[in-house]
Amino acid sequence: MNRACKIIATLGPACQHKAEIRSLAEAGVSIFRMNLSYDGCAIHDALVASVRAAEQDLGKPLTLIADLAGPRYRIGGLEGPAGERAVPLTIGQSFRLDQDEAIGDATRVSLPHAEVFGAAKIGDLLRLDDGRVVLRVTAVSPFALSCMVVAGTELSGHKIISLPSSPPKRGHLSQRDRNQIAWARAAGVDWLSASWPGSAEAWAQIRILAGSMGLLAKMESQGALGHLDVVLEGADGLVIARGDLGYDLPPEDIPGWQKRLVRAARMAGKPVIVAAQMLESMVTSPAPTRAEASDVAGAVRDGADALMLSAETAIGAYPQEAVAMMASVIETSEADGGVAPLPTLAAPSVSETIARAAGEAADALHAPMIFTFTSSGSTALSVARTRPKTPIICVSEQVETLRKMQLVWGLACHQAPALTQWKDVVDTAVVLAKDLSIPSGAPLVITAGMPFGTAGSTNILRIAAAQ
Repeated sequence: MNRACKIIATLGPACQHKAEIRSLAEAGVSIFRMNLSYDGCAIHDALVASVRAAEQDLGKPLTLIADLAGPRYRIGGLEGPAGERAVPLTIGQSFRLDQDEAIGDATRVSLPHAEVFGAAKIGDLLRLDDGRVVLRVTAVSPFALSCMVVAGTELSGHKIISLPSSPPKRGHLSQRDRNQIAWARAAGVDWLSASWPGSAEAWAQIRILAGSMGLLAKMESQGALGHLDVVLEGADGLVIARGDLGYDLPPEDIPGWQKRLVRAARMAGKPVIVAAQMLESMVTSPAPTRAEASDVAGAVRDGADALMLSAETAIGAYPQEAVAMMASVIETSEADGGVAPLPTLAAPSVSETIARAAGEAADALHAPMIFTFTSSGSTALSVARTRPKTPIICVSEQVETLRKMQLVWGLACHQAPALTQWKDVVDTAVVLAKDLSIPSGAPLVITAGMPFGTAGSTNILRIAAAQ
């Protein structure tokens, strides 16, 4: 309840067991991300079980995001001389990319993408790990690329590689995509994060295959940006994947795109996540840079629903400290000036009008809480879209809905029995207010839709008194 903007933690070796997940949840994380580019289904099954066990212990819903590998090219695994996940490099040394599936070392690594070897050219500069490592191609064969290290002193496994002669081009779903989506559905994942596949038809297929999972569109390429309207129409939210986007855009263009994408998602009433390198220095340091703190604050003031920690929690040495720092910056930024407002829609629906009125009523009456009762989540989304100053309680009988809504700005989610009468709605709000220590007589703003259980039917605004 202290923060409207949510925190996402990426699971990995530094954060994968129930105790670690619970500790991060208690520090402020409400959403956990699994990067399906790494490892296999067995490890992700274990991660799902750990998150659900922590959820049970805490007695509050936790959200799971499955992030599809997507069309980007990644190298295989690496193992250093003492079993480390990274290998040392020396400027000028030889290094080979090949199709051998064996774990790599300081001389070679697997690149399991056969199409690359026919497209690469001698002299190409290959960038890995967000440009920290640069290789120059010195020889090309159908099964290997011989390279020289131009920049970088260390390389970790599974990093994205940028290939100027062969950018990813698809237009269809790979079998790997289909298998990962099927796994995520079976595992009970709440949100699926997917890249623009290159065509509207393939994007529609992802939407269908996702089923009841929320679909997050990863904005990570010029292709996705160029089809923003189509992408956003078929998605339930956006992820601004700034790290991957940096392979397609110059750095100076990314801040402007971040603002435009946050605004586009907010106007559409869909959650938006800002991701990548938010507190990157805290992978190895207990404190962030001042610039990183300013970056987090800027995303908060733009109105992002959630901010993502990636390597900071997945492999970092200070995962709890990174969460605590992000929580502190978010709280300070929200207290300093809140979120940039959006213009009123030219032709608002009844639901949108009720939602805006709820925020205005809460502000005018100094209400301590807005209660939104919802089955699908649409009522809560409508209220959150207006970014009211008053905290929002999202109440639903559906735990699946609550898990999804944990991603949304400002929503604190509570489960309640199925309600069929309006009196039950008011009584439930009064009980929750008492549990939250709201003083007797304080005004409670309540929104819901009649008939109950009908998505998008928000049509009632009621003011009740706490008891």
